[in-house]
Amino acid sequence: MNIKKYNDRNIKDVLHEFLHSHSRITKGFNNARLNEIWKSEMGPVIASYTSKISLKDGVMRVYITSAPLRKELHMGSDKIIRNINEAAGTELIKAIEFF
Repeated sequence: MNIKKYNDRNIKDVLHEFLHSHSRITKGFNNARLNEIWKSEMGPVIASYTSKISLKDGVMRVYITSAPLRKELHMGSDKIIRNINEAAGTELIKAIEFF
């Protein structure tokens, strides 16, 4: 008999299926991923003024320690949303709130 003892599924597909079936893990994964995307897209200077980032129901909350920077980022929030979603490869965020 010729019995296969391995699975021919792609690891990416398996992880994708696993994350979608465990919503609690997905939330944590998306938050961690969002932190990395924020750092890479916004650069080290803006990342250094960022104290906390969270994601809930498509709304990204960013806590900025500089009021003038917070105002500038708020004015460019549409572009930031577009860039982050593009880097994520999916519509991860729908809105941004700056605190």
